[in-house]
Amino acid sequence: MSQRFLIEQCSERVGNKNLAAVLSDLLGINADAAYRRMRCRTELSFSEIQKICIHFNISFDSIINYRGRLVPFQFNGMFQDKFSIIGYLSNIEQELKMLAGLGDKGGRMTMTAMDLPYFRQFGFKSLSRFKLFFWQRSVLNLEEFSTKKFDANESLGEYEEITDRIYKSYHGVSSVEIWAPETLDSTIKQIQYYLESGLFVDKTSAFQICDDIEALLTKLEGEAQSGRKRMLTDQDIVSSTFEMYQSDIFLSNNCIQAVKDGRTYTYVSFNSFNSLMSFSPHFSEECNRWIEQIRSKSILLSEVSEKLRYQFFKSLRTKLDSLRETI
Repeated sequence: MSQRFLIEQCSERVGNKNLAAVLSDLLGINADAAYRRMRCRTELSFSEIQKICIHFNISFDSIINYRGRLVPFQFNGMFQDKFSIIGYLSNIEQELKMLAGLGDKGGRMTMTAMDLPYFRQFGFKSLSRFKLFFWQRSVLNLEEFSTKKFDANESLGEYEEITDRIYKSYHGVSSVEIWAPETLDSTIKQIQYYLESGLFVDKTSAFQICDDIEALLTKLEGEAQSGRKRMLTDQDIVSSTFEMYQSDIFLSNNCIQAVKDGRTYTYVSFNSFNSLMSFSPHFSEECNRWIEQIRSKSILLSEVSEKLRYQFFKSLRTKLDSLRETI
């Protein structure tokens, strides 16, 4: 069973290549021997498992203990020399693009939104630029940002190209999202901190971020009403089903579960914007039960509950109006 699970993980990572051919080259065996190992008719040796795990970047723990109490995670360390925001965003883009390509029935995701989801933010230039600037100056403490102030009109070049693609792919993935009255709070506090620290070039930049948040809320409210996410591109309309819930129970973290080909991938946020990912069935089931508990106690805002939907968005706009007065 463990060998079958290992081969399944290899199949996911091999892409368009022939797995038998890859294993033949990697293990120094002929194609027939590779197929026998893939069909679990020949047991893999320890040295072969070691080569496979290193080549495909697979955790050995995830093979021998994938239903146990130990849970393997994948993550990109923010403070490692090779870490880059572009690389981090590229991984997100690839995963969302893959999910979007599966259509409404093939790929989907469920999300608890303690903070404003960056999938949503990336569609609004001033807000997106602020978040990217904030991550690099105030979270990663990059030296080149240490003396800079935020200017909402300053383009971030390649960052904007990749965030635009992420925003588009997000609209192609069916999603169930649980929002809360506190979802905007961290973003508002970040803006307030930059105001009090004199880190805006001028007040206009702060107002532009507020305008983007307002536009985001308007779009979100419309999509909640219709039960579909929609984005108009130069070529066509990207659209997918959308369920939105309001939870009055404080959401302790951002959690995303993506489902692809019957397997669940769970992402749990940490260190501001990074995340841990695991496809351990046991861990994913635990997280899924937690999300379902939250959802069962939440209010469905999409398509129904017109009055409650209006009140929810009114409360968020009240917070935004208060921020504008502070500016």
